[in-house]
Amino acid sequence: MRLGRKAFLGILGILFLMGCQSSSPSSQRDSPLAKEVVTVYRTPSCGCCGEYIRYLRDHGMTVHVVEQDDLTPLKRQWGIPEGMWSCHTSRVGPYLVEGHVPLEAIARLLKERPDARGIALPGMPPGSPGMGGTRAGPLTIYLLTADGQAHSWMEW
Repeated sequence: MRLGRKAFLGILGILFLMGCQSSSPSSQRDSPLAKEVVTVYRTPSCGCCGEYIRYLRDHGMTVHVVEQDDLTPLKRQWGIPEGMWSCHTSRVGPYLVEGHVPLEAIARLLKERPDARGIALPGMPPGSPGMGGTRAGPLTIYLLTADGQAHSWMEW
């Protein structure tokens, strides 16, 4: 059976439209954070920060990026304990999100709304969002309290 030009183009158009519908990841449509806006403060030279921003955007978050040569004054001004520092700091709603924190932790933070400054995943652990490598085990997310303390809050 040979298709005419119009039939071929019609079928091609249908296949194209079907492909466009499935090109939007279901994780983006279903993400509880799809309407959240996050501002990520990063240094211009950090590659993993760019990967973390891509991770947030891929899950439907609107991301604003602020590049600064030195984030130390910002981290100190916002009261993030030095032992909790990572390569970038984010703000979502009234909260700080320090480091390569997974979406599950951010969603929990915004759902529970604890009386705290925010949450942190210190360092740059392999296998965390935006970092390459494989996780060696669960990672601890810390709650940053208003009095400057950090307490274990959840495992991921």
